[in-house]
Amino acid sequence: MTTEPEQRQEDDYVLLHRVEQCSLLVILLLVLGGGYLSGSQFARSALLGGGLSLGSFLLLKRTMMQLVSRMGSQNPAAGFAVKFYLRLLVLAILLAVLGMSVQLHLLGLLAGLSTVMVSVISVVLAKGLTDFSGKGKHVRGA
Repeated sequence: MTTEPEQRQEDDYVLLHRVEQCSLLVILLLVLGGGYLSGSQFARSALLGGGLSLGSFLLLKRTMMQLVSRMGSQNPAAGFAVKFYLRLLVLAILLAVLGMSVQLHLLGLLAGLSTVMVSVISVVLAKGLTDFSGKGKHVRGA
């Protein structure tokens, strides 16, 4: 039998996995729908933006997992800020290089870059609605 903190951590892992799946679905819909409605340049830009966004999210997830596993040490968050800003710098450089080397559709790129944010909001809202509607397993009270 799992304890409450272990169950909460397991639920958090499930939510992270759902965000990843939802992001992939949103990217797929953007690429297919945007490619059909706006052309291949939009689809390529959405795919590049979505890939960069999801890649950054996965790297951030890995860093956070390492941070959580080192919670017993003296200063577990020492390198987190450095890694976070380094990841943003690398993302900015990649976007600059892509912008100079490939012709991009700006709206497609922005839509792709926002896929993880849309997925996080969707997954959290769905989880909240499930929990507060009485169908979730973590409803307290009564």
